[in-house]
Amino acid sequence: MSVRPPGFAAAVLAAAGLIAGSIGAAPAGAAQPAAADRPVADVVREADAAFARQDFKKARPLYEEAVRRQPDQVHALIRAAMLESWDADLAPAADNYRRALALAPDDFDARLGLARVLSWEHEFSESIGIYKTLRETHPDDPKVLLGLGQTLSWAGRFKEADEVFASMEEQRIEPIQAHIGRARLRGWQGRLDEAAHYWRDVLRADPGNLDARIGLAYVHHWQGLDRSARAQADGIVLDHPDSKDAKELQAAIRLGLRPHADADAFRYSDTDSNRVDAATGAYVFMAEPQTSVRIAYSTYDASFRCEDPAFCNEPGLAVGEEIDTRAQMLTAGATSRLVGPLTFSAHAGAVREETFGGPSRLDGVFGGFLRWQVGPRFAVGTSGGWDMLLDTAPLIDRGIRTFSADARLEYRFRPAWLLSGGGGVATYSDGNGRKTAGAALEWRAAHTHPWVSALLDARYRTFNADRSDGYFDPLRYDSELLTLAIWDDDHDGRFYWRAEGTYGRQAFTVGAAAPRDDRVKGASALAGINFAAGRGALEASYTRSDYALNVANGFKYGRTGRRRGRATLRGRASGPQRLPGARGGGRRDRGAAGGCAETAPGHPRRAAAGSGRLRGDQRPESRPGHDPHSGDGAVGEGPRGGCGQGAQSRGRGLRDQAVQHAGAPGAHPQDPGAERMTRWIRCAT
Repeated sequence: MSVRPPGFAAAVLAAAGLIAGSIGAAPAGAAQPAAADRPVADVVREADAAFARQDFKKARPLYEEAVRRQPDQVHALIRAAMLESWDADLAPAADNYRRALALAPDDFDARLGLARVLSWEHEFSESIGIYKTLRETHPDDPKVLLGLGQTLSWAGRFKEADEVFASMEEQRIEPIQAHIGRARLRGWQGRLDEAAHYWRDVLRADPGNLDARIGLAYVHHWQGLDRSARAQADGIVLDHPDSKDAKELQAAIRLGLRPHADADAFRYSDTDSNRVDAATGAYVFMAEPQTSVRIAYSTYDASFRCEDPAFCNEPGLAVGEEIDTRAQMLTAGATSRLVGPLTFSAHAGAVREETFGGPSRLDGVFGGFLRWQVGPRFAVGTSGGWDMLLDTAPLIDRGIRTFSADARLEYRFRPAWLLSGGGGVATYSDGNGRKTAGAALEWRAAHTHPWVSALLDARYRTFNADRSDGYFDPLRYDSELLTLAIWDDDHDGRFYWRAEGTYGRQAFTVGAAAPRDDRVKGASALAGINFAAGRGALEASYTRSDYALNVANGFKYGRTGRRRGRATLRGRASGPQRLPGARGGGRRDRGAAGGCAETAPGHPRRAAAGSGRLRGDQRPESRPGHDPHSGDGAVGEGPRGGCGQGAQSRGRGLRDQAVQHAGAPGAHPQDPGAERMTRWIRCAT
């Protein structure tokens, strides 16, 4: 019998356990080596499997790991670039595509992907060059043709883009997608009636086409037909609850209909010592989707140095003294898009004016406009009202009022050309009267970034008598002016600017003096920034001109303005809305082949329709060529009117724009860039 040492059994058991543990653990460790030790081929296979089941969040880092470990892995480079572009990481995506092309210069997917990413980065020239090269070797490839047409559209080369889409239709290469491209193109050009026609064509061919339903709803929104647009958006979201584009459409319409407020302040001065400091605050809400109500309060602080005894004959006043007075105005009005082609606006309010002698007076103001768009080419408008002249201290003191009636015709005989004419009559509270006629020819370049326009404007005016009551009342007046404008924006409209210059002549006869023939020169500049995700904007402008009809007294003047743009009171204002198809509705929409040619993160041509953001194509209140108190100004455009149809609105001098457009809607529609207090020559898409 043998005796074992104490603890021997425990030692044997412990050794057996260690051996068993090491034997059992070895296979597990062998099956899962450290990530850095895995073969690149295994990493790529795992990434491909994740990509196939659309687990892109897992696939992207795996492809990027494969590229880091094996830089010449062309397949991994292309897939990594594709997923990076879908996540809007455009710089690394472009780098990876270029690395892939350096290894495989003829790789179709790499060249197509690089062209697409460059278009999203706004590198249009290089992108278009790659697409055209691909078109030479793949003339029937729909991805190449659609990508080329879309990039040409974003670059503002509308004619070339339309030719690409039209050739696709003729050759029956994805004709529905080509027609969708042409519909979007018309919308970006502001040709909204044509855009709606193209979208309806698509729906007739494919009744359930989601892009067409969304596109048509956007067009109705931009046209101001928000009753229809809102119902369409709600229906689309109900039918497609997972569609990101449908939800964005619905949100854009709802946000655009929310109440908002804005404020404007400016200083005006002229060569006759007149100065006016004015400010306006306004609140706008929608009574229903196509009717806005605007309430505005304005204050005017006017002063001048009296050189004419007739203007300072009150007790205590003397020639050579600086005299000041004030006025306040409260107005309310409504603007409604009654039906598709008909827009109506009316406003009323009260003005309180202080006189040099001390007492004040209270008087009412009212007016409105009616605009009828007769098809895509022709428009008719009328306007009129009882207004006050608040351009100078003497005019406020004397309480000069006007009652006017105007009419205007517009004819767009070519997409880039607008011919307009109008006339009107007015009576003044001092017994005077005037007759006015005018005609204008406007041209706008087809390219964008920057936008360029030219306006040739002719005016004729007569007054019954020279009353010498502080306003410019020539017995005869005529002018011929040419105004050139250039404007642009950056970062999808976050920063914007506009500059314009006017040159021409004017001739007039005042009283018994000899007729005068003067040269006209003027310039204006505007710059602004949108902030807080579109909830607000700040803008500054400066204008200087010697055009006699710019202000009521006819002197050479300067104007400096500051504007606190739209501030939405509930939630966020609807910023520039991207066009349908401008950006994919998520990675699944792009498919495994590299995505749809129409999708574009950071779309360069996001429409400003329904926007709370101010844009560089929205002009300051007074400009060279701007005719206050004229009977030949635009009638019936309003802030909603006529974008894409050549709306041209002229204000009423320094009188509060709340009176002219008291019903100014917030974020409406046919005016992409809606709701500037005074419209630029033509609104931009």
